[in-house]
Amino acid sequence: MRVARWLVWVVLVVCTARIAAAEFVDGEVRAHLRSGPGLEYRILKILPAGSAVRTLERSGDWVRVRHADLEGWVPSDYVSAEPPASTQLPQLREKLVVAEARISELDQKLVAQSAELVELATLRERNRVLEVDASNASANARWKALTAGAGIVLVGILIGLIAPRGGGTRSKLKL
Repeated sequence: MRVARWLVWVVLVVCTARIAAAEFVDGEVRAHLRSGPGLEYRILKILPAGSAVRTLERSGDWVRVRHADLEGWVPSDYVSAEPPASTQLPQLREKLVVAEARISELDQKLVAQSAELVELATLRERNRVLEVDASNASANARWKALTAGAGIVLVGILIGLIAPRGGGTRSKLKL
């Protein structure tokens, strides 16, 4: 009975430790490169995560691969066409930094171009106002010239009507 209690206590401690450890995900997977397609074959090398391998053959749940000068078998679950996240992370961070720099640069260009656009709209409005003013000034100048000409003609007519004509006789010059 004492041995049974001791076994139950050991099982509870081990299970509790495993449950607590299950909260953390390592992300590091090591694949055993074996001499044949099965767990009964000996391990030739332990391949760390991110190791580049070349697939030679597939057989059920196992894949024959070549790593450096060594050929062996690895469970197919450990072989992926995508590089692992641990190797992609630095590249993605670098891409993120480049993208953020580009976004910042484009934001600055947008602000500058927005200011230029506002200035351009202001200049267009000012140009339109100046064109209207120039057109009005031209019309005013024509009107003034027309009224001045009409005034001169009227003054000439009035002078012609009012001024004495000399009575029809010509004065002779006496010397």
